[in-house]
Amino acid sequence: MMSFPGGYGHADNIALLISLAAAVLYLLMLGQRASWRLSVVKTSSTSLLALIACHMGGPILLIAGLALSALGDFFLSRNGEKAFIGGLASFLIAHVAYIALFAGIGQSPTVLLSMPLVLAAALMIAISLALLRTVLRHVPDELRLPVMVYCAALMLMGLAALATERTPVIVGAMMFVASDAILAWEKFVEPAGSSRKPPMRFAVWTLYYAAQVTFLLALTVR
Repeated sequence: MMSFPGGYGHADNIALLISLAAAVLYLLMLGQRASWRLSVVKTSSTSLLALIACHMGGPILLIAGLALSALGDFFLSRNGEKAFIGGLASFLIAHVAYIALFAGIGQSPTVLLSMPLVLAAALMIAISLALLRTVLRHVPDELRLPVMVYCAALMLMGLAALATERTPVIVGAMMFVASDAILAWEKFVEPAGSSRKPPMRFAVWTLYYAAQVTFLLALTVR
């Protein structure tokens, strides 16, 4: 893993390693019942990333995005529809922060009119809409609007990342989009008890955590 200057004895690198250890420990705990121990492990991994960004003097919108994501992780580690809505709302606002962040460091939106980015944007939108159409058939009526709003914000985040023309930011955003796509399928479409659920949950967390670390390193390491 890429690290911050100062070697592994530096406070930020120590915090990054602890965050990574918590993320790996959470992977080992996947499938366990909701508990405070599980919530602490999951939330601490992303909370530490927010603290590192703050200590490094990173952009306030990056800190906000990471902190809101940590809050979303906490909600999603709990059971119940209210917790799911809380997680959805937290990540929605986190994506708004990332959209504003990427828009501020990116080029004019017209950069998306270049052929490679047009193709990338069109592919992302097409896949997202096709997935959303399938997922919505399985989403309870009361959750359809929140899920659609969240999907729109996720796509805008991806487009804003493309407009930065920064490869690490784009890679991070695509991992985030892929993680949420797999999560939506696993939660709403995949049958209960399916043998595919455990590896899907593994992929969701791995891609998500890697995306957040990529954002952190891309926007704080000079």
